[in-house]
Amino acid sequence: MRGILTLIILIGLYSDSRAQNAISRTIFEQAYKEMTDMLEGKQHLSLKRAVYVAENAYLNGKLDYENDFCKPIKKTSEYLYRLITANNWWHYKTAKQIALCNYFFYPCSGNEYNTFDYDFSCEYTSNDWHYQLVSRTLKKHKGQCRSLPWTFKLLAEEMGADVQIAHVPRHCILMYKDEDNLFPEDWVYVSLSSKQYQSSLWIKDFFAVKDSAIIAGTYLTPLTDIQMIASQLCDLAMVYVDRFHKYDNFSLKCAETSLKYYCMNPNAIIVKGKSVMALLEQYLKNNEYQKDAYTDKLEKLNKQCIAMLKATHWTQETPELRKRWTQDVSNRCQTKTHKK
Repeated sequence: MRGILTLIILIGLYSDSRAQNAISRTIFEQAYKEMTDMLEGKQHLSLKRAVYVAENAYLNGKLDYENDFCKPIKKTSEYLYRLITANNWWHYKTAKQIALCNYFFYPCSGNEYNTFDYDFSCEYTSNDWHYQLVSRTLKKHKGQCRSLPWTFKLLAEEMGADVQIAHVPRHCILMYKDEDNLFPEDWVYVSLSSKQYQSSLWIKDFFAVKDSAIIAGTYLTPLTDIQMIASQLCDLAMVYVDRFHKYDNFSLKCAETSLKYYCMNPNAIIVKGKSVMALLEQYLKNNEYQKDAYTDKLEKLNKQCIAMLKATHWTQETPELRKRWTQDVSNRCQTKTHKK
């Protein structure tokens, strides 16, 4: 009797798990449709909304668009306008960008004297996507290489400040034009992870960015509105993989649609390639490893991904680069601990 009860409980738990997964996948499909509609011109482009639907899918529908995004972003924007007025910054053409940097870099009443810092906590495992969530950064004023600059970008969008996001290997940089001639270059480069203004030469050297990658539009190139939505669609694929621990048809269609609008994104190409290989491996396994027209198609797609990735002139991570970037994070962590 006890064994039968145990079996019934196990069946119930399995059925509940399948139902939850079905609901989660529906939320992911809805997020994909909403972003695709934006890219196809069927829906108004909204970066804030795109970030929300991707993160809401990852968190299984637990976010509230109005309370977790709209209200805090609007409240901060209103404070920043008051900050500009109080400091007489309106004579600067880049007053809004200056206010944003100050808000992120320095303690003030608007951030409750809690600056936006790199998240060195061990709340999750080191590569967990929670660290990259804008919704988390808005609440905790902590984030990492994706969540910090995307939070900044959403606030800039709310204020009407002309700020762009650009990719570098494993990182996002903020860029805006130096209309006030306050810096030695035409563009101002802001790294929120280190709370620094950085030169393009330093960025190229530290991240091993080739000139050909800049010319190709892969790195240190400001993203257009369309490309930012496409980038979010790639992120949707990545959080899907993180959530379900597999590459499949959903991750493939996200990557393929993303690449239609932002073809020089190495992350999207890699997601597409891994999705193709996962589908190929599963198909071969289910068909006694017999090749046919479908496997030929997948193998052709994989070769195309390799060629596309090469055309981006991307920076492939090496042990030396990994050590350099990891050491930089470690040094900043020690500096922060020492200050405390």
